[in-house]
Amino acid sequence: MTPVSDAAIVLATRALVSGYEPDLPIVRGVDLQVTKGEFLLLLGPNGAGKSTLVKTIAGLVPVHSGAILHDGADLTAMPPHLRVRHGLAFVPQTENVFTTMTIHENLLVAAQVLPRERRAGRIADLYAMFPDLARLKALRAGQLSGGQRQMLAVARALIVEPSVLILDEPSAGLAPKVVQDVFANLKAINAAGVTTVLVEQNVKAALAIADRAIVLVEGEVRLEGDARTLGDDAVVAELYLGSRHRPAEARR
Repeated sequence: MTPVSDAAIVLATRALVSGYEPDLPIVRGVDLQVTKGEFLLLLGPNGAGKSTLVKTIAGLVPVHSGAILHDGADLTAMPPHLRVRHGLAFVPQTENVFTTMTIHENLLVAAQVLPRERRAGRIADLYAMFPDLARLKALRAGQLSGGQRQMLAVARALIVEPSVLILDEPSAGLAPKVVQDVFANLKAINAAGVTTVLVEQNVKAALAIADRAIVLVEGEVRLEGDARTLGDDAVVAELYLGSRHRPAEARR
């Protein structure tokens, strides 16, 4: 891991070990640091511990040992709702919206964490950011397309104006064109200053928008580097991408 100034680190884990059972760790001693404004991609084979890692950071999986730090504050023992108030937002892969509620009702519920006088203005900001949601705000979330539902989930997470946005497989089950739209929105959110951590199986599309990528294997960091070059790394191809995605040199 390349050393960076402590002042630049917005999110970090220190020798983090976590899992659903005390004697069965899934995340095994992960040291992670994410700098302000960075777009970090977490890659790895199925069962590598990617989703468990981000759920642990969000406070949804027990920590066995180690620490989670956000803006220098120790969040390790902090409950999930207080992590949100601290500026850490998490979008799970499933069950990330209330399907029987309208778009507007979903945003109103999410806005309850804000002071009353800020709620309407913040929702208006998000409608400006996501015009499709504004146009369909009276529609129930269960009637939305997959891409629209993901954008609603992201909008709900952004209500609190987080400094860090963490997403778990936002492209799962979406058509390629919809994936492009979702990723374009995520890149725009990151460009606006929101540090972004993304777990994603759509490797090619995700590497195109990320700054840096980390490969997890069996709960441990095996490799990290610049996202624009990591896809051509032979080790990455062997560990994760598979023969269909071997580096250009190997295909010649």
